Amino acid sequence: MVVLLVAGLFLKTSLPEIKEQTLVSDIAQDTKPLLKHNHFVNSVIAQFFYVAAQVGVAALFINYCTEAGAGINTAKASYLLSISMLLFTAGRFAGTALMRKIAPNKLLMVYSLINILLCIAVVWMKGWVSVYALMIIFFFESIMFPTIFALGVKDLGHHTKKGSSFIIMSIVGGALVPYVMGMLSEGSTANAYIVPLICFVVVAWFGWRGYKIKQ
Repeated sequence: MVVLLVAGLFLKTSLPEIKEQTLVSDIAQDTKPLLKHNHFVNSVIAQFFYVAAQVGVAALFINYCTEAGAGINTAKASYLLSISMLLFTAGRFAGTALMRKIAPNKLLMVYSLINILLCIAVVWMKGWVSVYALMIIFFFESIMFPTIFALGVKDLGHHTKKGSSFIIMSIVGGALVPYVMGMLSEGSTANAYIVPLICFVVVAWFGWRGYKIKQ
């Protein structure tokens, strides 16, 4: 009912058309072919791996918790997953506030590095420590999708709409990479979290160097 109400409000609300020129800081780059924008190509790659990590972390969450040796059953694992989603929401608000003081790419890199360390704990530790580490990953991954998107479409000029489409399409990583995690989890679910670890390395690289716009 709420969804239908929101949909109705959107249908009744006149939204202004945003001109692409208002989204760029250097319109001179408009003549540059889309695939020549290295930061855009890098953002598509980073978004692919980020969404893969996000989906994979959540998909095997319950299995991991029940195998962590902390005495967690399926019902309790589901409850912990709901708390993790709240941490994700809190992380989005906290990250937005921090970006007023910290450059988005730097915050993206720092959050990715933290998640790499948390993934290491998830893979090689047991008990409640590893479960808590898995839950905290949700907090620090919360800002990654919109940050990668914003950095990727920056200064694309008339390519902005097409570039946005490609970045959105890269969420296919969320369908492909978890399949690899599923295969790795046959021995132990903990082993599967090596995949998100690698994914966060890619995102950290994007926040470090991949986001830069080459003139």
